[in-house]
Amino acid sequence: MKRDFKFCRLWMACMIAGTALTFTACSDDDEPTPTGPKVEDVYGDYTGTMISEVAEAATEADEGEETEGIAIDATLRNDTVYFTDFPVRDLIASVVGEESADQIVEAIGTVSYKVGYKSSMTTAKDSVYMEMSPKPLELTIPMNEENAMTVSVEISAVHKGNYEFETKNLNMELKAEKVLINEQEFPTFPATDFTFEMKKK
Repeated sequence: MKRDFKFCRLWMACMIAGTALTFTACSDDDEPTPTGPKVEDVYGDYTGTMISEVAEAATEADEGEETEGIAIDATLRNDTVYFTDFPVRDLIASVVGEESADQIVEAIGTVSYKVGYKSSMTTAKDSVYMEMSPKPLELTIPMNEENAMTVSVEISAVHKGNYEFETKNLNMELKAEKVLINEQEFPTFPATDFTFEMKKK
């Protein structure tokens, strides 16, 4: 009788121990894994403005004057910024003049443009730096039914882009440095800065 009682107690102890281990294992699996910000958090759709300014036009007289931005949207995926409707009117006006700019912009239609970038986390892990690597912006301007003018705008990025995790703000700067028309440099084109101030949707 005593042997049966001891065996019963031993069996119950083993069952309790096994149940406790099972609960412990489940508890560990159910705990959420802590995650912090990562460079992939920049991916998404953005909306904001692009400010276009002639680089040499920044004078003391212009200080305090606020330049009106042009509405713009962008999408970031992997290592590329995609603009489905890039504003080109100011560039066209610099080449053909204000009088013909609107007509030519209408003839060109929607201009898409993409900019490659390489991202890296800041030391504070509160934002992401984006080293931009833009390629030339290629345009075809119809002159008449038979002829067209090819325009290649050489674009550079002096500063890195920046995305802030807390505000979801994205800031970038590009510079149009030179224009080639039918592979010949347009001598009077003024270097133009493009400043992008956008927010993730």
